[in-house]
This record gives sequence, structure tokens and C-alpha cells, in this order.
Amino acid sequence: MHLVGNNIIVRNFQEGDFDSFYRLVKNKRNHELSGMEYTEDINDAKQVFDRYLKLETSYCIALKENSLMVGIIELNERGMTSGLELTRELGFIIEEKYRHQHIASEAVELMIKYSFEELKLTELWAAAEKHNIAPQKLLVKHDFKYIYEVNQNFSILDNTDNLIEYYLLKP
Repeated sequence: MHLVGNNIIVRNFQEGDFDSFYRLVKNKRNHELSGMEYTEDINDAKQVFDRYLKLETSYCIALKENSLMVGIIELNERGMTSGLELTRELGFIIEEKYRHQHIASEAVELMIKYSFEELKLTELWAAAEKHNIAPQKLLVKHDFKYIYEVNQNFSILDNTDNLIEYYLLKP
């Protein structure tokens, strides 16, 4: 994958991205906002990073000027049963110090174009934590429509509600 925008590149992960990746996974707020993996242990982070290097659905968001990784964007399968083959779920996270600089917006725009023009998808889904307003606004800005809310509390020990809002985009 190599998508070029005005200020960013969406590309495959490279070994040199580890330091930036580690900054993302050791920031607990990123986990709270997006459900991204969280660990402060560098060895655990290296194992997670090794998986990202191999994933065919996760990509690095890098600055065009210096190829520095500043985020992750994913285009995950929603299932391969009849009717879902041409749909994907879009997800993204930007390193804290690079937020509010239109980086996520540009990355989402590139992925939308790629999804519908190159992959010939019929729809894109995206989800955002209910309390995480910024990605919800970004999705609506890119014509995603709010569909429904779901409680995805996967932890037996944690009784807090994990309300996820789902959005849909069709060409």
C-alpha cells in the first residue's frame, strides 16, 4: 500500500516505525479512546509491532516530508459471509502531538477513495467510542452516517459501559 496525499502517506509498516509505534501503544489514553493495544513493556510492544508488520489490513500514516509514522489506519474485513465480502471497517488513531492537524482527515479521505475506486467496495463502516467525539465529527465530515450504538463490554472484571457508535458510508 502506498497512498500519497498532500501532507501524508499511507503505507505499509517498516522496521523503522517501531519507536513511533511504541509511543502509541504505551499511551493509555489511546487505548481508552480507540481500544488500541496498550502496554508499557517494550518487549510486549515489539511483539505487537511484529504482528502489525505482517497484517495486510493495517497501515502506517506517515508525514510526507520525512516519512515519520504519526498514526495507524486500518481497513478490516467485516466477515466473509455472503454480502460482507465487499464491505470493510475503517479504524484510525493519530499520535497525540499530531492530532488536530487534519492528518486523520486526510488519511480517511485517501482510504475512502482507495476503498471505493480501487477495491470496489460497496460500503465502509467505522466505529467510535461514544465519549470520543473527535472521530465521530471526522466521520460525519466525510459523509459517514450514524447507524446505531452498541455496548461492547468484553471484560468480566470491568463493569464500565463501553458504548460504541457505528457509522456507515456508501458511495
